[in-house]
Amino acid sequence: MTERPDTAPGCPLHEAPFPLYKYAEHGEAERVWETLRERFGQVAPVELEPGLPVWLLLGYEENLEVMRDWGGFSRDTRRWCDVRDGKRSPGDDLPIGMGHSSSALYADGAEHARLIAPVADALARLSDARLRADTTRAADRLIDDFCAQGDADLMADFCTLIPAMVLNRLFGLDDHFGYALGDLTAAMWSHDGDRSAEAAARMRDYFAGLVRHKRAVPGEDLTSWMLGHGQRPTDAETADQLVTMAAAAHLPTANLLGNVLRELLADDALASDYAGGGLLLGEVVDHVVWTAPPVQVLPARFATRPAVVGGTRVAEGEPLAFGLAAAHADPRLRRGDRDEAAVPSGHNRAHLIWGAGEHRCPARAVAERIVEIGVERLRARLPGLRLALPAEELWWAPSLFYRGPAALPVEFEPSAPLPAPEPPAPERAAEGAGPEPAPEPPSDALLVRVLRWWQGSGRRARRKG
Repeated sequence: MTERPDTAPGCPLHEAPFPLYKYAEHGEAERVWETLRERFGQVAPVELEPGLPVWLLLGYEENLEVMRDWGGFSRDTRRWCDVRDGKRSPGDDLPIGMGHSSSALYADGAEHARLIAPVADALARLSDARLRADTTRAADRLIDDFCAQGDADLMADFCTLIPAMVLNRLFGLDDHFGYALGDLTAAMWSHDGDRSAEAAARMRDYFAGLVRHKRAVPGEDLTSWMLGHGQRPTDAETADQLVTMAAAAHLPTANLLGNVLRELLADDALASDYAGGGLLLGEVVDHVVWTAPPVQVLPARFATRPAVVGGTRVAEGEPLAFGLAAAHADPRLRRGDRDEAAVPSGHNRAHLIWGAGEHRCPARAVAERIVEIGVERLRARLPGLRLALPAEELWWAPSLFYRGPAALPVEFEPSAPLPAPEPPAPERAAEGAGPEPAPEPPSDALLVRVLRWWQGSGRRARRKG
């Protein structure tokens, strides 16, 4: 293979890549990992969509090697050979992770360090008490919407909304905007192109308006802390960072929560071990991350020089995608009997979902707490929670990149919503000072536009207040 495979005849990446996208429609992508491994080894040429070939990393060690070597494998999409040679633009309609913005996700080295510092430092200021309180309030508000019915689809009514609700609270806005953010982030990844494009535009409005609002009215929230950071990020950089944070946190966290609930509801032995104290909830989560990872495929890194990965020659500029589900099923991680893992999955946190090296996820703790508290609140609030159909009739959502239930229908004993909380007692004002004025609702035109879009969509018309 030459250093310019895009022009060289006979290059495996461009000659006959495996059409991986064809297996996403019915949630069947996981069926092909071993077929690809047997045919190509630990690195396979695949198409993410027609005409978009990448090297898919199938082996655990190969994924880890590329994650850690940011000098040899860049996250900057502008180093992609197709962009370099003018065949594509980072602004094209590309799969997740293949575009470009001024966020830390698409930078390396010193620029990445500059951009990630406001994000990491803002997240570090979050106390566990704050995170637990915000997550509990968001979970209870969502459960209040359906607890009296005796049935629900936990994916649509809970799992896909709670990450957005919690993030929105941490960003510094009220729950109206949380519902809107949950709906538009879900719509962004729909198969309806027009709906997805509209949601993406509203997402940009949401974060541009949020940054402008918090620049004018700062508070004790992630957005204000990022804007006030010593690195002095621009408004555009901060908005891009927040878009990336919301997009990266939403579906992976929603699907992880859905996958954990699915396993607890469908696997009696696992549920019994957890209920009896034999497994901690964090161990259940780790087990599910290994056996049903919420992210299957994650693009992309771009080789900064010719390299050999897993015995495969990769040319400078070629894209590589992380095959996280395939890596977690790598036979080399097992010993003796094929079904016996070298380290039991519930006691092994070396999974790759949160990344490794320079680009490891800074919000891992937030995502894990959302999942754990979400499970706890559902179990506490919904007596007799059970699947509404046999486990074998559950199906996976059609996605090449993510892995989660398309729906999670459940039944339970109806219960009353929680009483509305009492307003907090006003704190004693300092001597000579008047009472602190109530915070004003955001009036930024872009935020108002997002809220009107959500209210006009009718998708959450039943939600009140």
